Amino acid sequence: MKISRSFSKLLTAFLLGFGPVTGYSEIETYYYSGSVSGYTEVDLTPEGFGVGGLDATFGALTETVYYDPVAQTLQTVGSVTVIVNPSSGSFNIRSMPPFPEESGSATLTVGNNGSFSFNTAFALHGSDLSGDLLVPVSGSGIYNGQAFTGNWNIDIPLAFHIISDSPTSLAFSESAWEGGSHGQNVVPETDLEDGTGDGTYYYSWQLTDAVATAVPDPATPVPEPATPAMNLMLLIPFGASAFRQLREKLRTS
Repeated sequence: MKISRSFSKLLTAFLLGFGPVTGYSEIETYYYSGSVSGYTEVDLTPEGFGVGGLDATFGALTETVYYDPVAQTLQTVGSVTVIVNPSSGSFNIRSMPPFPEESGSATLTVGNNGSFSFNTAFALHGSDLSGDLLVPVSGSGIYNGQAFTGNWNIDIPLAFHIISDSPTSLAFSESAWEGGSHGQNVVPETDLEDGTGDGTYYYSWQLTDAVATAVPDPATPVPEPATPAMNLMLLIPFGASAFRQLREKLRTS
């Protein structure tokens, strides 16, 4: 009985020497860099109907993907390059019949210096994760004799589909939910909307069979590999003392 109690105390002390088990975050972190196909129309429509705009084509995509398989949520943080055609980004604006003929011009910029950053949160929607990519646009011009300036976003709803995930990689695809959406009122004073002649602007975003590589999550505490060994070394003198006490008790019993 004395032996059992002494051994139990020694075992408890030995386990406490290792400390509490460090928990790991549920977030899996992956990194992707590649090309994405797609475009968005950047148009200004007077009175809901008119012509005047340009196309912005997406190019190189870089993003870090934070995936929580338990909560079924995902966040992508990164940037994408954009090519504006024509390169000047300038165009004329005019109404279409039966609306009065009004004219103007505008110069628009998509992103900043040929790219823009994003931070998009996705939530489970059916079998896919859904979120919104906001494409920033800024511009100025004159319409119907009135100068204007504005900043707005083109909202592209995206679907993120996870094909497979592992400790080393994440296979996925990204695509736009739809190909068009109604424009938004970007310059209320001049009655200009972001849209095409039919009141809708169009876009595309397609990334198929992409593979992101797992990276360490800096927010996840990782125990030092040598910690258990160091704890064990610290326990050796204590263990030796405990065994000496146990041996003395056995001799006197």
